[in-house]
Amino acid sequence: MANVGGKKFKSTTEEVEYLLSKYPEAKNNDFYLQWVWLKDIEGLELPDMPWQRFQQLAGKMGSIRRARQKVQSMGKHLPSDEKILQRRKRWRNIRLQERKLLEPLSAKSKANA
Repeated sequence: MANVGGKKFKSTTEEVEYLLSKYPEAKNNDFYLQWVWLKDIEGLELPDMPWQRFQQLAGKMGSIRRARQKVQSMGKHLPSDEKILQRRKRWRNIRLQERKLLEPLSAKSKANA
C-alpha cells in the first residue's frame, strides 16, 4: 500500500480515513475524495482547476456513475471483467434469496392489517 508523509497505509480504508481527516470537505463529496486520493496517495500531478468548476463537475461525476448503473441494469454494456460479473451474479442471487425469505413475512403483515 501507499506511503504518504511517512505514514504507511495497510488498506484503502486507512487511506480514506487519512484523507477524510486531512480534507473534511471530502466527507461530503466523493469526487473530491477521489481527486485528493489520486493526488496524495497515488502522487499524480493533476491539473489545477478553479474550485467552482470542480464543484460543478462533482455532481456530473455522480450522474455519470448512476447513468452507467442504469444502462447496465438494462443489460446493456455489461462489464467484461469476470470478477465483476461473478460478484454481481452472487449479489443478485443473495437478493433473490432474501426476497424469498421475506415473502412469508410480508404476507403475514398484510393479513394482520
